[in-house]
Amino acid sequence: MSGGTVRTGRTGPAGHGLLLLGIILVAINLRPAISSFGPLVGEIRSDTGASAAAIGVLGTLPVLCFGAFSAAAPRLARRFGMEEVLCLALIVLSAGIMVRVVPGIGVFFAGTVLIGMAIAICNVLLPVQIKRSFSAQTKRISNMYVVVLSLAASLAAAVAVPLADAGLGWRWSLAIWALPAAAAALVWIRLARSGPASRPETPPTIGVRSLVRSRLAVAVTLFMGLQAFGFYIILTWLPEILVNFGQGQSVAAFIFAGANLVGAIPIILLSVYGNRIHDDRPVVYAACSSTVAGAVVLILAGSGLAGAIIGSCLVGAGQGTAFALALSFFASRSADTHVAAEMSGTGQSVGYLIAAASPFLAGIVHDATGGWKTVLVGLAVVVVLQAAVGAVAGRPATIDRADFGE
Repeated sequence: MSGGTVRTGRTGPAGHGLLLLGIILVAINLRPAISSFGPLVGEIRSDTGASAAAIGVLGTLPVLCFGAFSAAAPRLARRFGMEEVLCLALIVLSAGIMVRVVPGIGVFFAGTVLIGMAIAICNVLLPVQIKRSFSAQTKRISNMYVVVLSLAASLAAAVAVPLADAGLGWRWSLAIWALPAAAAALVWIRLARSGPASRPETPPTIGVRSLVRSRLAVAVTLFMGLQAFGFYIILTWLPEILVNFGQGQSVAAFIFAGANLVGAIPIILLSVYGNRIHDDRPVVYAACSSTVAGAVVLILAGSGLAGAIIGSCLVGAGQGTAFALALSFFASRSADTHVAAEMSGTGQSVGYLIAAASPFLAGIVHDATGGWKTVLVGLAVVVVLQAAVGAVAGRPATIDRADFGE
């Protein structure tokens, strides 16, 4: 198989089944450590005395880590092996989640950095694994793992407040997600031991200078960055926005979870029918329109329960669909596994660096204006720009090595 050596232990149906299980388990762990944070922001601020700007920094840290460490993932995989690096990332993720139990805001920041580093590695290497091992079903498997990711994020958001209120407190409500991370690590230990280390090819690296030579590569990267910019504002602040608009904390948490769940519905449809869609631009426009419409509904009617639910669900549907598109573009727009690995690493690094400041900026704007409507207007503007970039990223074309001057 081009793009790397496949372990002999996984060439048969049973081996591919274990690999698919491993991919699903990684997907389960990519968002709960982050999505469980938003519903607990009120309790965290009350307990620690943190300002909205400080909480914004905590929301920014994982995204900043995504940008800072994504480009290193393909190099680590080439040196140590794909499965070994994924296994280590899951162990670091579990450790980072548990570190946040220790009192002290500094320790909480340190644990959040470990979480961001670990998820950054998984974010990059999962599309590469899918491209390499399931090349005939790249879009379908990519969308399937995003569905699982979205459902896990929804569950984590839904149970965060009830677990805290049931006696665990907010620290242990966050810490419980170390368990599935540890379980996933065990599966990847088995995969890492199933044969000689599988490593992607080692041709010349696609860096930022090379990336800008391809209009499509630039569009895919910017789409990722603009999508993540809005996504992490919502992931960090939507529950607090709803509370500010008059909803109770538990109600806001369940609306937030419901919005994540609604976001999984179009992703499920894409996982079933995605391989039949060759031109993704209509899906891009639908996703962006849904997010803008949701922001408008929240601005105009977010103080009422119906408006809060409808607006949040529209935003969730739009953001969920755009997120699935952004991740799938790295594989579906790449001509081979090497391009997929380098696009996933470099593209996500640049994209997440674009998005890194969004939760912090949202907190600053809130502190300056005393409300969230300006933040939602800003979100709508970013999504309009995202639609313009998606007009290029969504067209049926592929990026190959010649586009980078190789």
